[in-house]
Amino acid sequence: MNKWTEIVKLINESEDIVIMTHTNMDGDAIGSASALCHVLRMLGKRCVILLEDDIPGYLKFMHDHSSKDPFFVFEMPYQPQLAIVVDCGDASRIEKRLDVYQSCAKKIVVDHHVQEEDFADCSVVDPAASATGLLVYELINELGAPINKEIAEDLYIAIMTDTGCFRYSNTTAQCHLVAAELYKYGIEPERLGTLIYDTLPLSQMKLESLIVEWMQMFAGDRAVISYVTQDKLKEIGATYDMTGGCIDVLRKIDSVEVCAFLKEHEDGSFKLSLRSKGTASVLNVAKAVGGGGHVKAAGGTIRLPLSDALALVKEEIEKELKRCENGCFEA
Repeated sequence: MNKWTEIVKLINESEDIVIMTHTNMDGDAIGSASALCHVLRMLGKRCVILLEDDIPGYLKFMHDHSSKDPFFVFEMPYQPQLAIVVDCGDASRIEKRLDVYQSCAKKIVVDHHVQEEDFADCSVVDPAASATGLLVYELINELGAPINKEIAEDLYIAIMTDTGCFRYSNTTAQCHLVAAELYKYGIEPERLGTLIYDTLPLSQMKLESLIVEWMQMFAGDRAVISYVTQDKLKEIGATYDMTGGCIDVLRKIDSVEVCAFLKEHEDGSFKLSLRSKGTASVLNVAKAVGGGGHVKAAGGTIRLPLSDALALVKEEIEKELKRCENGCFEA
């Protein structure tokens, strides 16, 4: 059976649909959700994307496609029959929307993260996919829906951002083939790249400078960790969503194999982001602190004081680096 058969059937049978993605949204999450919402509306469905936190500043230009009938909402305007969760491997990452999710008669997950548990009636989960946007592209084709420029740009953003502009190790031939197909719809890669990567407010530049100032090198300079607190964000006039690219500042250091970044939530907990440039699996590090993700990119939430959170992450990274020295490379 085609892996999409049941999902296509559920979508065709549903009129009122809600799409959700993970908190602390990135380009893949927003791009995948927005492309799918476009398509479902084109197919005559009532559909919105339910959020619980703001879209990051660097993706604000994707915020709305219709002021009269917005894609992104914080409260449901109707009772959905079907929930579709994209780019989210854990139900805890839709925590404040779980009541809406559970109220739906049917539930679908489309994702490329390693799933700790199945939380839907029907799922297509492929950890080998470079981005959820690639899976949504497949689904759109299976639905027999047309693609226009807006949908193509949403999908391109999803793929581009999750592969680091087609530079990360998860980049595959399929990424380039799909991107080439999207060019046929008149997408503007230069404009999108400039908006996402080359347009920063001064406060974000100050934030990135602070991340370098506060970074701690360890494990023989093979690892680095930095952090930011809510108080410091307010002091320099930065917002929480500006922290999304800070991990990429750290990963540029030539000796670094693993980098980590902690950003404080308003409740005092810390969001952990992890990246690996070598053989170390940051998924192992994330799992050790209650998180998840991919071998090269992972994260989680740590509910400890800052000094304890820093010590815990450093300890687990050192364990992983030591494990790799012993020749073991399995997530």
